[in-house]
Amino acid sequence: MYELIQVSEQSYYIQSPAKIGLVKLNKQDVCLIDSGNDKDAGRKVRQLLEANGWRLTAIYNTHSNADHIGGNKYLQGQTGCMIYAPGIDCAFTHHPILEPSFLYGGYPCKELRHKFLMA
Repeated sequence: MYELIQVSEQSYYIQSPAKIGLVKLNKQDVCLIDSGNDKDAGRKVRQLLEANGWRLTAIYNTHSNADHIGGNKYLQGQTGCMIYAPGIDCAFTHHPILEPSFLYGGYPCKELRHKFLMA
């Protein structure tokens, strides 16, 4: 798990529960497509980047589900990278409480406020 798989000269993915894309921007800088499901995923991704001598400059989130944005906060805190998300997903990424609220029609009860719904 968390193995780096090369797909083309500049493109990779990280084998994980929610696959994470990686694109080399140049010899040192990379961007991720999604960041995994939580802080632990973020830590493992950071270790892979360091092992390859790469610097994370950006994360592009495909959508705001917790298993795709859960590593954002950790990785941004460690690297200072920028985080991008499309349209309304930008708000959901910035305010994780919106995901369970939207899915369940109001402020979520305590049982719905966990890492699988809120990154």
